[in-house]
Amino acid sequence: MADPQLPLGLDETGPITAATANDDTARDVRGAGGTQGESNGDAPEAASGPTPEPTADPAPGPDPGQASAPRGDAPDSVEARSGRAGPEQSRSQSTSAGNRSTSGPRPRTGGRARNKQPTGKNAENDGRELERRVGRVEFAEGALVRLREPIRVDAESGRDVLTDIDVLAIDVDGRLRISRSILECKSGSGQAKEPDRLLWLAGLQKYLKFDRAVLVRQSVSRRGRTLARSLGLKSLDVARLGTREAAHAWLPDAFAHIDGPECAAAESRTDTQLKGLGHIPADLVAYLRHDALRSDSHETLRAIANLGRVANHGGVLPSPTREVIAGHALVALLLAATGDAARLDELSPEELQERTERALTTGSPDSTQMINVLARADDLVAFMLQRVHAAYEESGAKRVQVDVPSLRDVVTRPPEWVPRYLDLVRKLRANPAIAREVLQTAELACFEALLGGRAHLADAFDHLFSAEHRYLLNVAIRCLEVIAGPSTAEPVRPILELDFDRMIAHPDRTATNSSAVQAERVAAAVNPGS
Repeated sequence: MADPQLPLGLDETGPITAATANDDTARDVRGAGGTQGESNGDAPEAASGPTPEPTADPAPGPDPGQASAPRGDAPDSVEARSGRAGPEQSRSQSTSAGNRSTSGPRPRTGGRARNKQPTGKNAENDGRELERRVGRVEFAEGALVRLREPIRVDAESGRDVLTDIDVLAIDVDGRLRISRSILECKSGSGQAKEPDRLLWLAGLQKYLKFDRAVLVRQSVSRRGRTLARSLGLKSLDVARLGTREAAHAWLPDAFAHIDGPECAAAESRTDTQLKGLGHIPADLVAYLRHDALRSDSHETLRAIANLGRVANHGGVLPSPTREVIAGHALVALLLAATGDAARLDELSPEELQERTERALTTGSPDSTQMINVLARADDLVAFMLQRVHAAYEESGAKRVQVDVPSLRDVVTRPPEWVPRYLDLVRKLRANPAIAREVLQTAELACFEALLGGRAHLADAFDHLFSAEHRYLLNVAIRCLEVIAGPSTAEPVRPILELDFDRMIAHPDRTATNSSAVQAERVAAAVNPGS
């Protein structure tokens, strides 16, 4: 038991660190109702070593344990400050503090030490890298992927972007049914905002009417998994992401819109060039880039037709703007046609044509209300015209026959290119095994090969470049030319000259993409005559 006459900081167990003494003193002050300093949990830093031992006859002076005590009117003794009953309680607590100090200095009393979180550019780079990894895996598993997609709404300029999607994945199954997924990526390791992010993600999924939503984090707590299940969400941690990546090691790290350098440079250059092209509406380009990926087919078709009208009136677009815009238009057309091809399981070709024509003319594929209103308007015009003729005849004037066009016929006259579009739809439905992959083929051809990249030559993409893929792309480009004109379709026609005879019988999917075969293939593409 410690000698009660020893100064604070010494007992029979050995020296007590300054941090332990300060912590003990602060706890005593709180017990007496003190509110300064350590009352909010912010204790002074722990000392780097033990307090030096005193001499046999210590000189009188201030208590060393009071060096970091709270300022103010200090009581005469520790017992008086803490309101303790007597020396026995003081010696007991002093001994306990000495035992705690034998393992070294204590941490701050404000809480456990936290790992430093990346800030500024480091945090942004970590987040972008995680988004790239997730998008790469989703593409490897068959999805058309875009990173950092803005969600645009109808609002005033500068406030039309509601939020953005870290990773947008569009999957097509064997019956050409389209499903869309949100993958929200958070690179931070803390769990404080995990429930808030899950609730936000559930609301965004409901707003967009997407089929799947996934929260990707460094680690997911049990609380987070339970909440995600109750909200109908999925969760993915980095460890499991790494397992999925190992199965697709042969895939290039970056390509096309998966942070491909050539694609990123071309998109950035296009933004700059569009500022000087006043005849190309910025909203139209933004729609084809972003909104068409989650819109109905008839809205996409109208946007493509509008692009053809403005592009034909403004002359030839500069490069790479013409290739980028044409590539987005081709991908949007294929996505719209794929969605309509899935409807052929329920509708006949004639019913699908009627539905498409109604949607393009009235804006609604299923409602006939506007057509009924136009028909009644025609009846009203005919009735009033008959009364005018009757009045003239009663006054002795000769009746003059005038043909009045029908409002219903004028408004509901479908575009001339609808049959060509439905031909594309039927060809996609006739070959679903290839049609479900043609979106990825168009992505690689338009936003990697056409823009000067080489990642499309990787072995991992051989299954996307066959004669059947080329045939469907050719049909789509011809359809794009009919809808939007040659000025829109011609920039993407060179993709038909790529190598579409690349099928491998038994590929090694776990091999990295840095093989000698890959290097030879790139060299052959660069120097075809060698």
